[in-house]
Amino acid sequence: MPEGFSGKLGKPIALFNGRDLDGWIWYQRPPKPGTTQPTTQASMEDVWTVRDGVLHCVGKPTGYIRTDATFENYVLLIEQRHIGKGNGGILFGISGEDKVWPHCLEVQGATGEEGDIRNVADFKMTMDAARVEPRRLKRLGPDPEKPAGEWETIQLVVDHGDITVHVNGKLQNVAKVDEPFAGRIGLQSEGGEMEYRRVLLMPIEKGGD
Repeated sequence: MPEGFSGKLGKPIALFNGRDLDGWIWYQRPPKPGTTQPTTQASMEDVWTVRDGVLHCVGKPTGYIRTDATFENYVLLIEQRHIGKGNGGILFGISGEDKVWPHCLEVQGATGEEGDIRNVADFKMTMDAARVEPRRLKRLGPDPEKPAGEWETIQLVVDHGDITVHVNGKLQNVAKVDEPFAGRIGLQSEGGEMEYRRVLLMPIEKGGD
């Protein structure tokens, strides 16, 4: 059994296949009432494109792509980079209706905040009180981020409610969800131009001899 996990790691699942957006669903935030925002909906291909094995997000309009599949216990490895300073994030545990933002948690991806956990849905959680801010658990630090344009690695572990986040090999967050927790995986379009070259999920299977 791998150290630190409740069971063995199963066969890796490439959520991004390196060729297209098969298996992903796009949701765009509707315009707010009384604003002059365009009412037309952008297609997924307007926002997310794949070229030479790299997934590119222009960062707007605001929304996210998500998997159709639901996952419960897993290790998620993502290789990403910011084209310039900006915002983004990894949504996990997505359930319920699509909206901005959905019922989920988020590994914050904004420049200067990578590794924070946003409690979007106000889950019941056990967290370090010294790092808790409204709907947010600040990262442990020190700053693990690389400059814009360089590839970074985010590792998220969800193991029977126990959550750990590593950014570029450095532990940045630890928390526990104190209620049933499973859902889909999502990538945000939230103002920052970003790229991804690996989105790999390894299920944590039940332990045994």
